[in-house]
Parts: sequence; C-alpha cells; structure tokens
Amino acid sequence: MEAGFRYGRAGTVLVSTMFLCAAMLMFTGKYVIGGSVFTVFDSNTEANRFLFYINFYVPFFLTTVTLESCLFFRGFFAKGFCFIIALAGTTVSVYVLPDIFTVNLCLFSACILVSAMAFNPPWNMIVSLSSIGAFIVLLLRPSYIGSLPSDFQFPVPAVSYFIALAFYLFTLAGAQILIRFFIGRLGETHDMISHLNMVGLKMVEFNHRLQEYVQNFGEEAVKQERLRFTRELHDSSGYVFTNIIAIADAAASWPELDLQKMHATLYMIRNQAREGLHRTRETLYMIRSLQDISPGSISTLYEMKKIFEEVIGIQVDIECGNMRPDYGKAMNTAITKIVQEAFTNSIRHGQASRIAIQFWEFPGSLSMMVNDNGIGAKQVVKGIGLAGMEERITGLGGSLEAYSPEEGGFRLKVEIPLVMTNSELTAKDKAISTGGGGGGGVLFKL
Repeated sequence: MEAGFRYGRAGTVLVSTMFLCAAMLMFTGKYVIGGSVFTVFDSNTEANRFLFYINFYVPFFLTTVTLESCLFFRGFFAKGFCFIIALAGTTVSVYVLPDIFTVNLCLFSACILVSAMAFNPPWNMIVSLSSIGAFIVLLLRPSYIGSLPSDFQFPVPAVSYFIALAFYLFTLAGAQILIRFFIGRLGETHDMISHLNMVGLKMVEFNHRLQEYVQNFGEEAVKQERLRFTRELHDSSGYVFTNIIAIADAAASWPELDLQKMHATLYMIRNQAREGLHRTRETLYMIRSLQDISPGSISTLYEMKKIFEEVIGIQVDIECGNMRPDYGKAMNTAITKIVQEAFTNSIRHGQASRIAIQFWEFPGSLSMMVNDNGIGAKQVVKGIGLAGMEERITGLGGSLEAYSPEEGGFRLKVEIPLVMTNSELTAKDKAISTGGGGGGGVLFKL
C-alpha cells in the first residue's frame, strides 16, 4: 500500500505545486508587474501597495507550506490542523480578489487535490465537500471573512460563474477521490500479495521444521523400540537358550549313559525350548502389531507451538486441561492436522498476532477450541483448508464449527468422539496380560 500512496502523494504534490505556482505567477504578473488598479487599496500610495502584497504573499506561502505538509503527516489531527491553516491562508489571500478563474481557481484546486488525497475515506470526501462549500460562501459573501471600508463593494460574480466553478471543483474532487480510492484498493491488493508471499515462505519454513521434528521423533522412537525388543529377546529367549546349552553341555560330560537321567534331561530341554519358542512368538507378535511411529498429541502440539512462535513470530497459548498425553495415531494425526491448518488460516487470512487453543475431554468426546485475534470474517467461506478439516473430522464421527464471534477474531470449535472398539479392548487386555504394553497400537478409534 505504501508504494501506491507514495506515487499518489508525489503526483498530488506535483500538480498542487503547479497550481500554487500558477496562482503566484498570475497575481505577480497582474498586480506587481502589470500594475493593475487595486480594488481595495489606493494604488498611488506605496504603503497601501505594500499592504496589498503582504495580504496575498504571506498567507499564500503559509498555505503552500501547510498544504503540502498535509500529504506527509500520518496522524489525522496533524493533517487536519495543517489543512485548516492552509484553508485560512487561502481565504485571506483571495477574499478581495476578483480573479475567480485565475488566482482563486488555482488556489482552490490545490486545496481540493490535497484534501482528497491526504485524508482517508470517508474523511477525504467530507473535507473536500466542506472546502468547496467554504469557497462558494467566500465568493458569495466575502464580507463574512472581514470588514473593509464602507465605500468598498466586493465584486460578486454572475450566477453562471458560480455554476461553472462549482461544477469544476466537484468534478476535480470526485476525480481525486476516485484516484485515492483506487490507489487504496491497489495498495490493499499489493499488501495482500506481499502478505501471502511472506506467509508462504514462513509456512514453508514452519512445515520444514515440523517435518524435521517428526523425522527426528520417529528415528528416536524406532531406536527406543529396537532397544526394547533387544531387551525382551535377551531377557526371555536368550535366557532360555542359555539354559538349554548349559543342560546339553552337562549331559555330554556324563561319564556313563543313564537312560532315566537322559530322559529327564531331554524333557527339561524340551520344556526350555517350548518356553523359548513361546517368548519368541510373543516378541514377534509385538513387532507385527506395532504401527507406524507417530508423535503423541500433546508433545507434538507444544513442539508445533515452539516452532511456530520462532518462525512466524505469533504468540500461541495452549491449555490442555484434562487432555491425555496420547490418543493413538488416528486421533493424534487429526489433532495435529487441525492445529496446523488453524495456524495457517490465522496468519494467512486472519492476520492474527495471538492464537489460543483449549482442550477438554468430556465423557466420550474431546473438545477443542481455537481462537485468534485477527480480522475475522463476516461470512465464512469454506476453502480447501476448512473443507479438508471438516472432511477429516466428520470422517471420524466428529463435528466442526467455524465463525467469527462478536468480540472479534475467528473461532474453530471441534468435537471428536472417543469410542474404544472390542478388538482394541482385546488387544489391550492381551498386551497387559503378556506385559508387552501394546507396542504403540491405537487404543482409541474415532
């Protein structure tokens, strides 16, 4: 937006300066160089001539400085103060001059151009129309500005002059207001494109960091599982096979053959081998039932929060309430995907600076609420992100609600049911009975 306004200000400064210079040259040429007869002061008196020039040039230069300053001040009150001074200077400069379509017109045009560009809508329209009204009143009733000698008659132009002047000034103001409007819209579009490009780059970095975390988490989890299986095999099967070897070595060292003792030894070896086979099958069952390693829901959320705050610079507050540390792969994936998409929407569309996420587990369901302090939306349009979230949640039996609350921002409300299936209960009971712990299998199905 700044680029568009810079060009708009530069153009307005150029054109308004041209009008101001034209007004000064016209006045100088007619009254200073040309020596035209004065309408107020006695042309034969040098003191009066000097006062006449002072009456124009001093307010004129004050108008020039304050009028151009309006385009560079950012505060509304600073702009308004400068413009009021410029308007007063214009009024004092021209209120006794009969030059409606020369000096007066140039000064009026400069004021209208600046007022329409310097102020934001709708103030630019209000200030421009008020200025035009003030100029018309000045021409119709110049005595309102100040009193002059009783024998002086203000030059009152014909009605047609007023109509032509009003038409010109309204046309000029309307054209400048439209230019200001389109510059604003063009600037908003430019800012939106820049914002989306910035968001895209940061989200790429965020996703890259998140993938690194998931990859490192998976590698670490695989390493831990490998160590656990190694311990299981060593503590169970390794112990059994060590006993078998020890018993066989002892039998081989007997000095003479004893059938009864040999039968007992073979029976012992068979029992040890059966126990080792059983333990090996249990361990293989644990390996087979192990699903893909995925981060736990809470650990992933806090890591996402940390990465998002570092990369994007937006504050994220997470309240987990009575949420469990892990709901299994299916639910963990659903939660993390929803949070990730909420992050994207908040920065890309809402332009938020703070995001708050709250969880609470009710009997049979998990509730999730995401609030941001962005610009919100009068009407929620379900794009690819929201539609994808809704499909993911409804596919799991849950529900999603997206809206802008009265206090502002944007809000996502998610309800996900928690249902434990019979097969998962059986798997859990079996894992508990064998001491395997389930091997990371999904205990809850949505």
